[in-house]
Amino acid sequence: MAGVGLGRYLNFPIMAVAAMVFLMLSTVWWSDKRFRLAGFLGLFLLLGAWRYQESFPKQAENFIGKYYGQKIELEGIVVKDPDVRSDKVNLTVKPTTPSPQPSPARGEGEDGRTPTSPPPHEGEEKPATPPQPSPELPQPLFNKRGETVKGKLVGNILLNLGKYPEYQYGDRLKFSGKLEEPFVSEEFSYKNYLARYDTYAVMRFPKVEKLGSAQGSKIKAGLLSVKYRFQSVLSRMLPEPHNALALGIILGVKRSIPEDLKNALIAVGVSHIIVISGYNMSMITQTISRARPVVGRRIAFLLSLLVVLGFVAMTGADASVVRAAIMAMLAVVALNVGRIYVSLNALVFVAGLMVLQNPKILNFDVGFQLSFMATAGLIYLGSWFEARLRFLPNILEFRRNLASTLAAQIFVLPLLVFYFARLSLISVVANVLILWTVPYAMFFALIAGVSGMIFLPAGKLLAIVLWAILQYQIWIVEFFARIPFAQVAVSLPAAGLLIYYPLLFWKLRYLPRKNLLIFSHDHAPQEAKI
Repeated sequence: MAGVGLGRYLNFPIMAVAAMVFLMLSTVWWSDKRFRLAGFLGLFLLLGAWRYQESFPKQAENFIGKYYGQKIELEGIVVKDPDVRSDKVNLTVKPTTPSPQPSPARGEGEDGRTPTSPPPHEGEEKPATPPQPSPELPQPLFNKRGETVKGKLVGNILLNLGKYPEYQYGDRLKFSGKLEEPFVSEEFSYKNYLARYDTYAVMRFPKVEKLGSAQGSKIKAGLLSVKYRFQSVLSRMLPEPHNALALGIILGVKRSIPEDLKNALIAVGVSHIIVISGYNMSMITQTISRARPVVGRRIAFLLSLLVVLGFVAMTGADASVVRAAIMAMLAVVALNVGRIYVSLNALVFVAGLMVLQNPKILNFDVGFQLSFMATAGLIYLGSWFEARLRFLPNILEFRRNLASTLAAQIFVLPLLVFYFARLSLISVVANVLILWTVPYAMFFALIAGVSGMIFLPAGKLLAIVLWAILQYQIWIVEFFARIPFAQVAVSLPAAGLLIYYPLLFWKLRYLPRKNLLIFSHDHAPQEAKI
């Protein structure tokens, strides 16, 4: 992962020189273990940097980014769940092939010459520059040699459309418009934000024609249909803004949350409750595991797996939810097969797999960075803080939530200040009062929604309990958001992060291994083997 992070600042010539240096270290001084280790570590570091560089298709001949500024006509398939906003819809489309080249303008021949133009002399090559069609027509794509592009284009396109007509995942579309490069400013890089999941161009309000449907993955289409049904049922059982908050907590859907409530969540530092994370899902499975003495280990195990899989299905298998599900599943399996589950090992393993599959999330996905750091904080300092706060009562998980909040804040606070340039002064208190309700809100939202899909009156009865939990959360958030100076503007340069985190991990190197979060089948404290 360190190599992937470093790959953003390297190029291939530098990497080639560094590779030669590390090869020399590991071969010429083979007898010295220190040089041999440094050489191999350096080579693996460069492999990570190469994987990051290779994840960008900029060198591909048909890379979509090479055609910025052209007015073109393409065909493609919607590959993600439509992102519905208040005034528009964003569709992520994977181009399949450029549409046929438009007919020459009236009065032009097939080679782009007018009838009055003299034919080329014998032996004279045709001009390498492409013909220029009428400005009113979409332009065909040409490569650098002036040849018409054939075959699939590399890179997805984000279409900004009106809310109607509606399009769904798997629809095949023909669209035409001007291809634009996503903007980059000093405050925010929309280009990097979209590049996380292979989207490299934007087309604003193009002309669209639907050619077909159901051309995506049948499995994902089935999961998304379950998600739409779940959302529809939940909206029939809960009023607003409770329904929007429930969808945010269980599905991570933040678009429908009213702006005033969303701003209040940010102001008091609890906006993370509307992000599906491995920590939130693990709290659910741990809560279920407490029923093992009553229902038995196998029933609790199956129930935990069903809940985790239910979250994956309800969200349409979103990448962040899959990451959280893998973390939770590792804990559940370890608990029920009698193996020691070391959270740090699981965190690094899952993060490493995800970065290997998509290196861009390490540098450009803020949610991934915050989730990783928050979980690392809980692993390193959660039990440490709880041991030192033992004098406090644990009514409604007060002591545990306070320890978890302090541990997570130490790890994520610099990132929050760096990215959002503000600091919540009451986040610790607000988190302590709200965190204990999050597992119950997630659990009852899932159970009420599924029950409502089967038999609506049963779902409505469970939704009463869910409404009460959500009302409590809304009241706490709105109360603390009204406090003057709940948040202050503050900034942190990138150099601050480069100083803070190495010092933090250097300090924590002396932390006893027994303080790390470990789960086993009997919950007995054991020493971690990292």
